[in-house]
Amino acid sequence: MTTQIQTKFDVPHNTELYIGGRWETSTSTSVVDVVSPYSEEVLCSLPEPSIEDADLAVQCAHTAFDSGPWTSMSLDERIKHVLSLRRAIEARLPDLAQAWALEAAMPLATGTAFGEAALPFIDDAIEVARSVKFTERRATTDGGEVEVRREPVGTMLAILTYNGPLTEFTFTVIPALLVGNPVIVKLPPENRMLGHFLASAVEEAGLPDGLVSILTAGTEVSKHLVAHEGIDLVHFTGGTEIGIDVATVCAQRLARATLELGGKSAAIVADDMPLDEVVPLLLGGMTTYQGQQCVALTRILVSDSRHDELVERLVERLKSLSIGDPLDREVAFGPMPSARIRDRSEAFIERAVKEGAAIATGGRRPEAFNRGFFLEPTLLTNVTETMEVAQTEIFGPVYSVMRYKDIDDAVRITNGTQYGLLSAIYTHDDALAWDVAGRAKVGAFGINGSFPCLTAPYGGVKKSGYGRVAGIEGMLELTNVKQIIIPKGL
Repeated sequence: MTTQIQTKFDVPHNTELYIGGRWETSTSTSVVDVVSPYSEEVLCSLPEPSIEDADLAVQCAHTAFDSGPWTSMSLDERIKHVLSLRRAIEARLPDLAQAWALEAAMPLATGTAFGEAALPFIDDAIEVARSVKFTERRATTDGGEVEVRREPVGTMLAILTYNGPLTEFTFTVIPALLVGNPVIVKLPPENRMLGHFLASAVEEAGLPDGLVSILTAGTEVSKHLVAHEGIDLVHFTGGTEIGIDVATVCAQRLARATLELGGKSAAIVADDMPLDEVVPLLLGGMTTYQGQQCVALTRILVSDSRHDELVERLVERLKSLSIGDPLDREVAFGPMPSARIRDRSEAFIERAVKEGAAIATGGRRPEAFNRGFFLEPTLLTNVTETMEVAQTEIFGPVYSVMRYKDIDDAVRITNGTQYGLLSAIYTHDDALAWDVAGRAKVGAFGINGSFPCLTAPYGGVKKSGYGRVAGIEGMLELTNVKQIIIPKGL
């Protein structure tokens, strides 16, 4: 465990908001202190966007869509601008990763790797856009023709999460821009500093006026924008309960929505899989960013005969994790982003124990730190499938090892939640892997791995959401279809 002293650094345009391609003074005088999850010290104070600021962002987007150059540009011209944005983001990666570590406790090494891994998603989106048939002629039954066009939907609201803002930006915002949509990016309060650096990158790319706004705001502004008649398409990444609210509001005004919601990912450890081999793979899927991943492996399923040995090995590895300052590149496990988020995980642990679960390791705040929003990685046993901790997304470092009788039982347990985002199996038996993959009720399934492919269509089923991001399927979600009828002989 480390006790490294954190340093502060300057946030660009720290008294302004990035609205419609310009830095604007907020209509509100409200400012918010950004607090370090590690030291609990105030890092800086940044403006809080108002409802009026949000309205201005919508107005700018509409002006850009209706009379700006972006929608009439050729795809090649848009690609040139997007490549400029890629270069600007790449140049800002050190600042983005540091801001993410300082304000949201993303370990610096992990955040840097995530940022670097996100850049190729921009390249992929460009290639996907080049493959889309935006205009296509088809024959009709009466001997005429119909021209089918794919056109931009209009103003998109992209509500992103603190656990993957750069990745989500590349596979939601970039494709939307490529097909011609202006975008309002709504980042969560945990990404206030990062939002200013990301906005600076957008500014440096020289995109046309009005095309992109970046607002880092809380619930009030989010609700206002989701309900705004000027928003044509909402993409929401976040928890299932809020996602249902977003879907309801969008349905009431018949606005399009794509939802990437919660998960309760299960990892089935087959009996043929050596534990020496599987434990490191499981740890990567469990502990990345303190378990704050919608695809985090939070339910580890193992047969009765190997349960105790797997628990012993997982406990050993969890206890060996380097916990400390997220700015330390040797640290793999930092604090939670806020006291509220830490307290929520603690409450789940407390209720699980009352239901009969046992704590194999963790469940406490590390004694080495007298401040910071820390919580030890926590492994629970004696967890049954009806317990809250086995049924509800926690979004924190709380993991359950559960027993299964046979593979059919493991599949039943895997599918036995309201979620359907991702599950995985760890085995060297190809036939078994493909059989379980076919029976898993999820949007993504991993074989000996658990991180989804983000250049293929990604999303969930059941209460993990609907719609897809990434790939050609995700890009087509961002377009409207128009038919132009051409009579025979015209």
